[in-house]
Amino acid sequence: MKANFAYLRLSALAWGLLFGALTAQVGGSFSYAFLQLPQSARIEALGGTQVAIMDSDPGMAFQNPALLNQSMHLQAALDFNAYFANIGYGSFALAHKFKKRGTVFAGVQYFDYGSIIETQENGQIVGEVNSNDQAIYLGYAQPVLDSILHVGGHFKAIFSAYAGYTSIGAAVDLGLSYRSKNKRTILALVFKNMGSMIDPYSTNNYEPMPFQIQFGFAHQLEHLPLRLMVTANNLQRPDLSFLDIENPINIDPLTNDTSINRISLGDNVLRHFIIGAELMPFKQRLFLRMSYNFLRGGELSSLQSDAAAGLSWGLGIRISHFTFSYSRATYHAVGSPNHLTLQINAGKLFAKKKLPATDAPRTGN
Repeated sequence: MKANFAYLRLSALAWGLLFGALTAQVGGSFSYAFLQLPQSARIEALGGTQVAIMDSDPGMAFQNPALLNQSMHLQAALDFNAYFANIGYGSFALAHKFKKRGTVFAGVQYFDYGSIIETQENGQIVGEVNSNDQAIYLGYAQPVLDSILHVGGHFKAIFSAYAGYTSIGAAVDLGLSYRSKNKRTILALVFKNMGSMIDPYSTNNYEPMPFQIQFGFAHQLEHLPLRLMVTANNLQRPDLSFLDIENPINIDPLTNDTSINRISLGDNVLRHFIIGAELMPFKQRLFLRMSYNFLRGGELSSLQSDAAAGLSWGLGIRISHFTFSYSRATYHAVGSPNHLTLQINAGKLFAKKKLPATDAPRTGN
């Protein structure tokens, strides 16, 4: 118990030192935005962010290191998203438990823009350039207070290259999760992407990180194989309002006074939330997922006629030691990217089979 309290004090000190130097950032004013992308099809289907599901899925550890737990032992996940314009991104995750010493996590996240035509000012093609981003994750989580609380952290090494311009950065995620005694209710809080550029794209131009505070709630019903979730995003930035580009100016018909047309207070509050559900019939062999991201829906519905903006859905199938997940999310009127994830229970897949007992005498030396 003394070790647990020492771990809590150390984590609280780290949070205080790192969080004290942070300020809220506005979308589009930071680098390494690929870190905010969903790292698995399951996360995509549940709205793009999910910080409060604690089970055997190692992909969830990308979202919140405090979700690391012993059921993830030797679980691996391979992920790929066929994004827009021949862009592809994906991830790899693997977790390993230690007896009475918590769970460790290693992961890689990448974003590949593919080949881009390079031209001169007059439009003459001179060749092709490549651009990509990568992040390497190393994480650890420890249960404390009789395993009701989990405290965890990530370290991220970030590498980026855009047509000859390169950058290196480092960041940490710190998370805290509470799981009820019956393991059906989870509350989670996570501070993401706290760090800095080490080597910027250009000399002395240090751009901010995509820092974010998120809070999540998940509850699995007792008599129905259904999990309900609510996630609150961008808590570091209460005001998510922006200029309405379709009707930027509001003109009073009586006085002809003009004012900037912004979203309402209620709309601003809703845009912090994602709601989702996961149905798990047939003894968790089939998974049906659906969610709605209010921020994505509010921003994209004004730019397209597709009323499904903000809606995500997906499914998963577990066969033996393999779980296949697929999802789609509506980002644009031209279509939705296909997201695929394969989770492998490597511990059981490669476990040595025990030989049947026999009374025959041993032979040889």
